[in-house]
Amino acid sequence: MVSMRKQKMQKLKEQVLEKIIPSKEEMRQEKEIADKIINKINSTKGKHLEAILAGSLSRNTHLKNDKDIDIFILFDKKMERKEFEKEGLKIAKKISKKWEIDYGEHPYIKTEIQGHKIELIPAYKIESTKEMLSSVDRTPFHTNFIQQKINEKQRNEVRLMKKFLKGINCYGAELKTQGFSGYLTELLVLKYGNFENTLKKVSGWKENKVLSLTGKISKTKEKELIKKFISPLIFLDPTDDKRNVSAAVSKETYEKLKKKAKEFLKKPLIEFFFPKPIKILSKKEFMKKVRNKNLIIVETGYEKIHEDVTFGQLRKFLGKLSKELEKNDFTVLREKFWSDEKEKMLLVIEVKEKKLKAEKMVKGPPIEMKEHSKKFLQKHGKKKTKKIKGHYHAKIKRKHVKTETLVKEFIEKEIKVNSEKFLSKRFKKKHFIYSAKKLGKAFEGTAKEFLSKYLEKK
Repeated sequence: MVSMRKQKMQKLKEQVLEKIIPSKEEMRQEKEIADKIINKINSTKGKHLEAILAGSLSRNTHLKNDKDIDIFILFDKKMERKEFEKEGLKIAKKISKKWEIDYGEHPYIKTEIQGHKIELIPAYKIESTKEMLSSVDRTPFHTNFIQQKINEKQRNEVRLMKKFLKGINCYGAELKTQGFSGYLTELLVLKYGNFENTLKKVSGWKENKVLSLTGKISKTKEKELIKKFISPLIFLDPTDDKRNVSAAVSKETYEKLKKKAKEFLKKPLIEFFFPKPIKILSKKEFMKKVRNKNLIIVETGYEKIHEDVTFGQLRKFLGKLSKELEKNDFTVLREKFWSDEKEKMLLVIEVKEKKLKAEKMVKGPPIEMKEHSKKFLQKHGKKKTKKIKGHYHAKIKRKHVKTETLVKEFIEKEIKVNSEKFLSKRFKKKHFIYSAKKLGKAFEGTAKEFLSKYLEKK
């Protein structure tokens, strides 16, 4: 007899699947649009060989209302890179009157047809991933691999896993999210069989988890891979074992998924898949909640460039700023970045200390090390040094006692040192640093939802 717990889980899965499986009409329309584009490319004169469908639509693991269609335009591997890029864009531009160029490793075209987001990506046609000339060349191999290995039941298990990841904000390999790609999600379900088992295994993952579909990995090999791929999760690509499919996954996302998997298994709720809308705070509520927090918010303007450049620089800047704060004795509790991708970008950093003492004690050499002790005493002066537990200690003045002054100085330095970087240019043009009673100035317009989510730890 099936246990009550299993019945409850099955009922929940059916509820979710009812909402996320594309209808027959939606599938027909998407297939029709994709076929039309592919036929147009294949019948257009040019130096390309053929166009093929890729992505989750090609593998039938896509979610309802995703409306994303990825089409790859394949070229002969002997074609030179400059010509390949030029011809790829030339063919892609013939598909739609309205298009824009975006950039990955090389430029590609984005357009919209009948409410569907279309990406037209040039790639080399190769016989194996060993012949790869650009990073996207392996994508057709991903498509073929999943199509061959996945069974009909697992397609819906993948859909459940994707929706779960989306519901907890862990889906997407781009730098904005640093989460789980569609292909990685498919591989996890292939590895563990189904949605529930995937979450069970995930909840018990340790740091530097190493996974493969092509056989057991020895402890020696595992150590080599951990050294090679500096990543909390390593999943070897079955089409190219030199690649870590999960390279984009950050430690924060990795830990979040583990935590949410445990929570879901303990208490399965539909809210994991369809989270309730966040309550957007009023300015008064926001100011009340931040009263006892030491938050610094840096605001600057947004400029449309490739999102991986934007979010990559925001993430890198926050990382460097955190290290600088820690170096100056502040304890960083949280850091986040955000953009409405229209007008503004925010960087939020939360520090434990409101204010540090003006002076601090620094430990010097052991007393018996005469030469080093002499230099330490000369540097700090005898009046400011003490003997504590066999070492000389000196009282020194701190450079920064408030986070605001450090952040201000750090940004000024970034503008000078990294003047050519997109973010430094934004800072130079305009930026604001908000803290304490001025935080309310950051709580405006499109930032309200993000800052409300931040305080709810969503």
